[in-house]
Amino acid sequence: MVMAPWHTTENSEPAASLADEVDRLVVRTDEEGANIDGIARRPGASTCYFTMHTAQWSATPLCPWSWAGGQGHRRRAGTGALPDFMSPITTTRSDAGRSGAQHAMAVDETIAAFVLGGTAPDAPGGVGTVRSWSTETEFLLPGGRRKVRPDGVWQAPEIGVPVLMVEVDRSTMAPADVAAKFPRYRELFRVKVRDNDPARSEEEPADRTVHWWRRTYPGHTGTGYPPVALVVTDAGPVALANRQEAVAELSAEVWGGRWCTVHRDDNDGDGWRVYDDAVPVVATTLEMLAEHGPLGPVWWRFGRSGRHCLIEALENPNNRAAYDQRQAVREDEQQKAHQELMDSLVCIDCGDIPEQESTWEYGLHGQWTRQPGGRCWTCHQKRKERLEREAEEQLEAARTANAALRPCWTCRGSIGGEEGSKLELREVAGPDRLECPGCVRDRVAKGLGPLVLPAPTKRELVAALVSVPDDPWWEARVLHAKLYPVRDRRA
Repeated sequence: MVMAPWHTTENSEPAASLADEVDRLVVRTDEEGANIDGIARRPGASTCYFTMHTAQWSATPLCPWSWAGGQGHRRRAGTGALPDFMSPITTTRSDAGRSGAQHAMAVDETIAAFVLGGTAPDAPGGVGTVRSWSTETEFLLPGGRRKVRPDGVWQAPEIGVPVLMVEVDRSTMAPADVAAKFPRYRELFRVKVRDNDPARSEEEPADRTVHWWRRTYPGHTGTGYPPVALVVTDAGPVALANRQEAVAELSAEVWGGRWCTVHRDDNDGDGWRVYDDAVPVVATTLEMLAEHGPLGPVWWRFGRSGRHCLIEALENPNNRAAYDQRQAVREDEQQKAHQELMDSLVCIDCGDIPEQESTWEYGLHGQWTRQPGGRCWTCHQKRKERLEREAEEQLEAARTANAALRPCWTCRGSIGGEEGSKLELREVAGPDRLECPGCVRDRVAKGLGPLVLPAPTKRELVAALVSVPDDPWWEARVLHAKLYPVRDRRA
């Protein structure tokens, strides 16, 4: 089969060179290279058919044939409905059933959509020629008894697709039966053969092997096996969408890959998938493929959301590169959050912005750590020493002042309390304090109530009019006499 991207002319007669005649031409030859028939689609015109051995154009085919079956027989022209862009499908044998012919027609339409491109005004063009295709190719599985026979094998190394196995599903099989085909593809792709590359001559013979498809279809640069395309048709849009999802769910073990992860605190259990033993599967409907072509956003990659063009759909989703990108984003966010925290920890004394290690806990048993609006460890230590020094100086001043005041009424010691005790006053005692802190504690513990000093006698009051009494509690006694009159005092 031959396909050439020839351009059209208005001449309806056969030209000496077919390059002047049609936009796209699909031809078929028999085993001897003779009896060549063709189909062409002219821009803005209906499909015309050309029989090269008779050099005649016709609105109907003189020798219709099947791309998929490869064994098309002649029939009388003009029978049966014809699609607007390809030749009709004939039965390949006298006992061929109607379903087989319809399946062959679906395969033909699939190949035409790949080669001719989409019919939508803005659809991308086709890719390759009919020479890029082989149909009904059989591959033997290990053991030699079982076979894998894709409906089409497409090679397009010019766009980075060395080989694509194509399965056309007319919705006549159960989804489980369609999904059962993909494990056989993986079994086929696992087969390795001897590698005679001179560069590997020093390796052990057992290690000098290569997957057969890397030699048969060179150009593979990524990991994983060659892809398989599933084209579904002959049902409504909702039914076809549900069918694709069902097949994907039933074959997830084949295309899903292995899950890997690195246990670390900053990735939230995230990981990636390894596709070294997975078969990439892309799916679409024949209607979408015919409208938008193979390079349009019609392909759904199993395990990935949305529809993409073929090249994007064949990229492995959630692989190590995608994980590295997500991890880089997480690390950037963490670094940004850390830097914001560091900026909030600027020292209010010296203006120092800490580094990572400056957030560690310091002091005995980690009793101090840097806080927003606080100080660095050095300034914190200096401030602590200064406060301790100021507190000691304040204590000494309070001791000196309290020693010069009246003594404790109960113990006759310093009104500030015993030096070095935890209850010792660190400030000057007020005029209303009558006991040291220790005696006040004892009075409360014994439930004695507040201390009330003896009221001044009349003689002491008269003497006070002449001279200041030599009594350190005189003013407190006079005050208590006013606050607690004699009649209100308990006996």
